[in-house]
Parts: sequence; C-alpha cells; structure tokens
Amino acid sequence: MKSALGIVALLALPVAALAHAYPAHENPPSGAVLKQLPGSLSINFTETINRHFSGVVVREPNGKQISHGTATLAPGNAKTLIVPLRESHRAGRYTVLWHALASDGHRTKGSYSFQVKP
Repeated sequence: MKSALGIVALLALPVAALAHAYPAHENPPSGAVLKQLPGSLSINFTETINRHFSGVVVREPNGKQISHGTATLAPGNAKTLIVPLRESHRAGRYTVLWHALASDGHRTKGSYSFQVKP
C-alpha cells in the first residue's frame, strides 16, 4: 500500500512542476475593438508572477511604444501586471507584447492585439 501511494505522489510531481504563468484575462482583451485607448493596460496571469522579471510593452499601429514606466503589480494581487499608456488618438491595431516569470521560476511570453476605431 505504501509503494502505491509513493508512485501516485511521484506521478503528481511533474504536473505541479509544469505550472506556467499565462494570461487568464486581459484589459483591454485580445481582439477588442475600442472607441478610445484606456489610460492603462492590465494582464491577469494564471500564476503568481515576479514583477522584477515580468513586463508588458504596448505598440501603436505605427510601431511606436506607448506603454511607459515599469509595469507594476495590482495592489494585493501578485497575478496582475498593470502598465500605464501614453495618450494616443491613432486608430488601428495595437500590439501587446508580454513576458512573465512565474514564482516557480518558469518563463513565458506572448502577444495579442486589439483595435482602436474612431
């Protein structure tokens, strides 16, 4: 009986080790069509992240970076990164590039886009 429990415990270890931080919710969300650009962008991740090794860059349709300052964690929420955005009245597709270091040491990165239409 002890050996069966030991095997079950060993099989469970790889699952826990595969925890990675991926976006669970974005604001504005992927694919959104907005009338105006918000003052900030936030990404809520599936895992707790390390702010010092995680970040977000937002680019206008012409490629100019409009995110400014360092991304910060939401107060009381170590899963959500917030980055302020410069004011922009440019219509088109905005690209969000993110990278995250989960508290378990796993790195992830990705991108998504949303649109601003006049």
